[in-house]
Amino acid sequence: MNRSHRSRLLSVLIAAILVVPVLSASAAEGDLGSYFERAAAAEFSGDQVLACNTPVGLRDSAAHLAQKDGVLYITAGVDGAPAVSAGAGLLAITGPAGSATAVQVVAAAEPPVGYQISATKAVTYLGRSADELTLRTGGKARVRLTFDQGTGALLRSETLNSDGSVYCTTSMTSFASATPRVPTSGSGEVRTLEKDTDFPAGAFPVKIGTFRRLDVYGWNHDGEMGYYSDGFFAFALYHIPGQFSVSDIIDARTWTGDLGKYSRWFRPGTVTLVWDTAEGGMALHGDLPVDIQATVLAGLPAPSHPSFFDRILSLFS
Repeated sequence: MNRSHRSRLLSVLIAAILVVPVLSASAAEGDLGSYFERAAAAEFSGDQVLACNTPVGLRDSAAHLAQKDGVLYITAGVDGAPAVSAGAGLLAITGPAGSATAVQVVAAAEPPVGYQISATKAVTYLGRSADELTLRTGGKARVRLTFDQGTGALLRSETLNSDGSVYCTTSMTSFASATPRVPTSGSGEVRTLEKDTDFPAGAFPVKIGTFRRLDVYGWNHDGEMGYYSDGFFAFALYHIPGQFSVSDIIDARTWTGDLGKYSRWFRPGTVTLVWDTAEGGMALHGDLPVDIQATVLAGLPAPSHPSFFDRILSLFS
């Protein structure tokens, strides 16, 4: 794999998972849709903690959030760290000097409506009246969401494994409902990802289990990037003609799935899998619980070792 594929893999993976959930909210129907609409319009600020119980241990992080005019601003609270803003398919990363890199993504297809509210109860969270919703799909509870009654903001979310245990929890630890001060926009052009119609169909199925392909974009000159959602969970799928290198990912581990071996690593709220196939290098990045990871991988090209000739060609790709 050439140097640009290696250096840009992480930055694009980070961008993808922030953009996809913005697209997914429109798939909700009925009362659930109204909750998401209020949450997107809410104006607030506060601190948030994200913790995930992964097969390799706890992965957690903290951030400061502020939402205004439909845009969510996320900062790590560390001097020099970039700030991320996302809303309506737009993702921007602003550096400490104020320069901004922005990407516009507009999906061609709507995510499926796969989740329904199975229970609602009134709770108190951070001293505020709130509604806790349990969402089910396929006969199982997979998500619990706590919405502030006053502003509509999402205060807490829990994603569940197939056995009902908690996979990830995202919690506001402080919350202010006043209109927040937000970073000023930095200089920089907004780049719209170009749609790709000439991509290997086997690498980007229209449906993978309950997930639907929303769109496919050109990526890094000779690769493609597809977005998938089941109405709540989401992932980005990448394909290149050569191979991805994970040599600089210090916590990447070899994981053996039903179809073969993958490189896999977890970050707070996300998982990344990379593997070689007969169709080229592939990578998946999303917020999927472990059992859903296995289901999705079963619908994608299986891992395979490239031939000697393919390895030589990849050096020049």
